[in-house]
Amino acid sequence: MEIGTTVKNQPQTGYFSSIIEAGTAACRLYGLSKTNVVDIARLLGKSPASVYKIFPSKAAIWDAVAGNFFETDLCLTPSAGGELTSAASRLKETALGQHRLMLRALHGDSQMFDLIVLAAEGNWPSFRDHLKRLQAYVGELVATGIATEEFAPRNVDTAAACFCASIISLWDPRIIGALPVNHSELSAHELASFAVAALRPSSPGEESMAAE
Repeated sequence: MEIGTTVKNQPQTGYFSSIIEAGTAACRLYGLSKTNVVDIARLLGKSPASVYKIFPSKAAIWDAVAGNFFETDLCLTPSAGGELTSAASRLKETALGQHRLMLRALHGDSQMFDLIVLAAEGNWPSFRDHLKRLQAYVGELVATGIATEEFAPRNVDTAAACFCASIISLWDPRIIGALPVNHSELSAHELASFAVAALRPSSPGEESMAAE
């Protein structure tokens, strides 16, 4: 499915949001494969033509619906008082918290989860933006950890990209959807702990071993 990224008449913000809400409702009611623009327009009490005046295609609507879901249901809110905890703890909780949101969607909102799997498979703008937001937040935590000397000095953008790549199995809906039913979060804890540990300063012995 090709995604049309150009939204027409964007100043009609209210109608834009209404279409996204109706698209979300239609996806949950009928399922992704059975929903069409006629269904969305009917929920709005409008004509399909009026919807196409805002979005150039059904694919563009789905991308906007997925983007809204990423920004609301799959947006991790830092815990209150998080600034008082270490950057390492906040980074680990970010990895695990985002994973829990994905699992909640998988088990509690299957139609929308199918949509974000499709967004990931198609590398839609909504999925790319979601990963960029996560990496930007990870970068902030890495920079904080470097400033407090929890983490070794290094290029923040590179470190954030490497961290996100190392734990992507916790965040990618394609992988999460393929997890066995008896999947334990223990492995997620181990992976997140391992990724955080890689950012810490190396001991003199480790540095000499790495140089050999």
